[in-house]
Amino acid sequence: MNHRDEPRRVLHVIDSFDLGGAQTFLLDLVRHLNHTRFVAEVAAMHGHGVFECSFQEVGIPTHSLSPGKFPPHYIPNFWRLMRHKKFDIIHFHLFGANLCAKPLAIAAGHQAIIVHDQCNDASRDRNLLLLGADALANRGASRIIAVSESVRSFLVMKEALPEAKVEMIPNGIDTHQFVPPGKAQRQAARARLGLPEKCFIIGGMGRLVAQKNFSLFLQVASLITQRHPGVLFVIAGTGRLERELRQEADVLGLAEAVLFLGHVADRAGFYHAMDVLLMPSDFEGTPMTLLEAMASALPVVASAVDGIAEVCTDHEDALLVPHGHQAAFVEALELLIEDAELQSDLGRSARRRIQEHYEIRGLVRRIEEVYDAVIAEVV
Repeated sequence: MNHRDEPRRVLHVIDSFDLGGAQTFLLDLVRHLNHTRFVAEVAAMHGHGVFECSFQEVGIPTHSLSPGKFPPHYIPNFWRLMRHKKFDIIHFHLFGANLCAKPLAIAAGHQAIIVHDQCNDASRDRNLLLLGADALANRGASRIIAVSESVRSFLVMKEALPEAKVEMIPNGIDTHQFVPPGKAQRQAARARLGLPEKCFIIGGMGRLVAQKNFSLFLQVASLITQRHPGVLFVIAGTGRLERELRQEADVLGLAEAVLFLGHVADRAGFYHAMDVLLMPSDFEGTPMTLLEAMASALPVVASAVDGIAEVCTDHEDALLVPHGHQAAFVEALELLIEDAELQSDLGRSARRRIQEHYEIRGLVRRIEEVYDAVIAEVV
């Protein structure tokens, strides 16, 4: 193999190794890259989170650039990593990496820079300074990958980026890993999580942050359990609002009706244990939890917002509810509690939708095509 035929070295830079959809997608991305053509490493701006071991287990070298956000040791450490390793492509994920680390790559003269934009973060709309900083940083990139059409439109309309620079490639999942459960799998999944075998269970999974609106999740749980006392709600995830949400659950009298499971590493097993996934998010890109649940043939009740509405069709492969509409969420959940046939129909259609449009292998090939195009431009 001559020098030109050697695999291209790709450095992925992400805010942290903590729980999140971007980290989940990145793990699948590096796992399914054509490793004869691309060799990946992953650097987190700060900390050692739950995903660091996951990357290492699949043979991906990792770097934690700073113990914490402050002091910002990631600045000199990222600079040294770039200069020492000589990467062909640097691929940035999430807002912090894009805003803080990417300008260093541009200053270092790196020309093959990719940005992955995961959602229409409301903070950019509310803060013109952040919006301007993000737009300026994105202008230094070779390509921006938007995970949904709504994200692509935001970048073109709000940040005035050239359309040719922004490519829409949705997130995807491994549909061989997320599959519908049989009866035995379902029983085993519930046993592992300590959940009752014979009970209707509504689950939520994600970071416990404002975007995911788990406060509305709890309000809906309160109304449902008043009408259907046998229904159980469970939340899988961690985040800065955990204490506040636990307190809210206590105030609502949900101590016995809502379980907080913390981080659940076996995501496929979590979906197998559920009867419905509830997603009352305020905004989303292409949420991994949604894709995984649908691939598992788990019926979903979700907010009809941006990226969710692009993946799902109401009453075809999910039940979509107007954003923040408590009564509509309750009505949709009651439809599923009372109609097992509707549950099955939605689950089957949901899996088919994900298999046809969101299988990770085909989407990774499209990202590799972006890599090839960018490399061709700078050679």
